[in-house]
Amino acid sequence: MALLYRFVKLQDRAHSHVFTFVVTRSVTRDLERDITSKEFTCGHQRWAITFSRTDKVLGVYLVWKSTSEYIKVYVDFSFTLLNREHFSVNESFTGKQDTIAFKAF
Repeated sequence: MALLYRFVKLQDRAHSHVFTFVVTRSVTRDLERDITSKEFTCGHQRWAITFSRTDKVLGVYLVWKSTSEYIKVYVDFSFTLLNREHFSVNESFTGKQDTIAFKAF
């Protein structure tokens, strides 16, 4: 399970938002299913986070739920997985100006 633990709006020029999720052990131990958070809103769009686990890899995905015809969304995001034992083992991934587009055919 992935629970939204904390939400913070930063007072910066970009109007950044920080979402903190607490992930249960089922994400790291259950290879058979993906875990998806409840939908949350940011930038007038609906989003979710999905955790997918294979043998030794944990994938974290930002899922756009507000699909509309011919809309394009540019998003800056950063995922950080925190290690409870020591901060030097934390893992981060960042995307800048990634395009998420939906085009109906």
